[in-house]
Amino acid sequence: MAFESTSDLAGFVNTNDFGVAATITIGGSSSSINVILNKEYFAIDPGTGMDIEGTQPVATGITSDMSGVDNEDTIVIDSVTYNIVSVQNDGTGVTALVLEQQ
Repeated sequence: MAFESTSDLAGFVNTNDFGVAATITIGGSSSSINVILNKEYFAIDPGTGMDIEGTQPVATGITSDMSGVDNEDTIVIDSVTYNIVSVQNDGTGVTALVLEQQ
């Protein structure tokens, strides 16, 4: 299901609510966008009986703001630079970027 309008999408990443300002660099060209940053906790047991713990940062935003984004582009959020390691466009006008801190 797609969002109804561009304003619906803008409300989704509004910095007065859940969104944060970010600077995304796509193919060497930078622009300011708003995203929602999640740092999900995870634990993996590699079979040793001891979990490896960490977080996986994911920036979710408006697909049209990320036109042409690809792996190896970067995004800066709260003065932290991340490499984009996966682009996940869900087909509704929203894209999730899986990140790795530089």
